Amino acid sequence: MVGSLRAGGSCKTDLVAWIADRHPHLAILVHPTGDEDTMLRERFGGRVFVHRDWLLAWEMARRTGFVVGICDGGLQDPALETCPALHLVHPEGPRDTSDILPFGAFRALHPLPRKLEHQLLLGVDIKTCLDPADLPPPGTAVGAACSVARPEIFFRELEEAGLQLLERAALPDHARFPAKLLQHMSDENRLWLVTAKDASRASLPPQARPVRRILEISSDSVQAIDDLVHHLARRAGLERGLGVRALDLADQTRNQVAGQSSAKLSTKCDSSRVGNGIPRRAPHRIQGVQV
Repeated sequence: MVGSLRAGGSCKTDLVAWIADRHPHLAILVHPTGDEDTMLRERFGGRVFVHRDWLLAWEMARRTGFVVGICDGGLQDPALETCPALHLVHPEGPRDTSDILPFGAFRALHPLPRKLEHQLLLGVDIKTCLDPADLPPPGTAVGAACSVARPEIFFRELEEAGLQLLERAALPDHARFPAKLLQHMSDENRLWLVTAKDASRASLPPQARPVRRILEISSDSVQAIDDLVHHLARRAGLERGLGVRALDLADQTRNQVAGQSSAKLSTKCDSSRVGNGIPRRAPHRIQGVQV
């Protein structure tokens, strides 16, 4: 599981995508936010399982044939207490409770210690930047729009790239771009830059361009992540009688199998009809197979 105490600006979903690219046998579990889940589905197809309940998302992945998965979030969920956590630590830490929503025992100003946690310090173990290939030349006058928890980070990085921000539109996290803003972007004779996450859920006008983010991960952190994933995959595979060879073969065929066999299951993942009243199962039922 990948999580952070501080809401927004931790590159949590970007790290999940990086790990999923590197380890194609992983299922990807994500909440139905409308943007992060859409972006991951566009990129990873049938490997993505969306539900408000992490354990039910894992059950869908398990029934499809996955033996290990990665959660995009869930640090605050006691049902995932036994799952190893990759904790993205912001140098400044949370300022108050508004910085740590959703709130939980493991996600608070003074959180309970998790049994299995590997901390990755942002700015040291993981550095990020906007993809230069997505940016216009320095000095270009642009507009910028985003619906992320910390829009000031996106705006600052654009200015640090030498761009002139003539207009800024900051919406609440996961919000859709309103029709009025989209029309304004269409009417303006200038380039508008948006985050890749926002581009996944909005029908953008031609003047808008999504900007991707690049991760630079230290060699020690890459090794730690790889070791953790390989350990969990082999342990889960052996527990289910699959063996290492079966896991190696699964790496080659997982995307095709998932795309075919999960169609019926995944149609329920992002439905608004899925409620929060489903009984939760005990944490030990996960058996520690998620990252």
